[in-house]
Amino acid sequence: MARKVWAYAKDKNQCFICENQSLQPKIFYIWDVLRLKEQNFKKYQELKFYSTEHDEINRLELIPTEHGFFRYKSDEIDENTKESIYHSAATLVLLEMPVIKFTFDKNKYILNFSKFLVEPCFRFKDFDQNEEKYYPDLVGYFSSECELQEKWKGCLAIEVVYTSRCYEKKVNSFEKNSIPIIEVIISKELKFNTNFCGEINFTAADVESYYKLLKAEFKNQVCGEILSDPVSPDFYIKKVSSLKEEYKRKLEIKQQFHNNEKANLKRELNYINLKYEEMKSEASHLHNLLEQMKQQEWHLNNRLNNYAVMGFWQKLKFLFNISAD
Repeated sequence: MARKVWAYAKDKNQCFICENQSLQPKIFYIWDVLRLKEQNFKKYQELKFYSTEHDEINRLELIPTEHGFFRYKSDEIDENTKESIYHSAATLVLLEMPVIKFTFDKNKYILNFSKFLVEPCFRFKDFDQNEEKYYPDLVGYFSSECELQEKWKGCLAIEVVYTSRCYEKKVNSFEKNSIPIIEVIISKELKFNTNFCGEINFTAADVESYYKLLKAEFKNQVCGEILSDPVSPDFYIKKVSSLKEEYKRKLEIKQQFHNNEKANLKRELNYINLKYEEMKSEASHLHNLLEQMKQQEWHLNNRLNNYAVMGFWQKLKFLFNISAD
């Protein structure tokens, strides 16, 4: 059984009702539809509800139930379609988020989206001989530049997983066609102690409360796993160009540093040479003083030697001459 928490609707003219001044179909929440049924039954009767595929041709009629979910009008389709309230609510919350704070293996990315496509049809006949059709839960298109936009060509597929994960052929087909896939798994923690599976023992109020809790949780972060991780050629080209520019900048810094060091060494060498010349001049001056002192010492020693060999009267006469001098 399918259990959807939101739907599109046609009016009495059999036209899909869109948001104000928008081509995007308006979202009808199951809890609002049940309120409308209770408060304005006439207006409620004018509406027919449909599934939310991007391609209008794939949309099937739904019936709101009092338990808090839509089911397919066709019993056969409803029995063969497995969609839980958890899957439907998570897809809706992500669809309504223009900014998603993704966490992949502890790496965090803030991704801005301009639009989402709900379950668009992909057919990769260039790679799949059987031309198998794929319907990812959401395809989001980036609205601003970021590393992942360049790497992933501006869009990604989001698969919400409650029971069944993406199969290998689908992942390979998307990667070969340069479309990344992110799986968002509804863990036990994201169920918030609810049980919307099996026996119906819940109400529309319970479903609305769960939707609000999940919306608050996803506002903080959305943990996902990257299954398909293609890299566009332009990303590699820009990456190589960026590395070249960084290498060039580092070389310039290194050369500038070398030039600065060379200039500093030259200044230091000039300073040392100047000090060396000053020290040479000082040493020359000291040498001259030393020679003068040696000359004076020689004269004094010579006079002392002469004085030592003089007789008494010669010494006396010598002393009187010194006094006279």
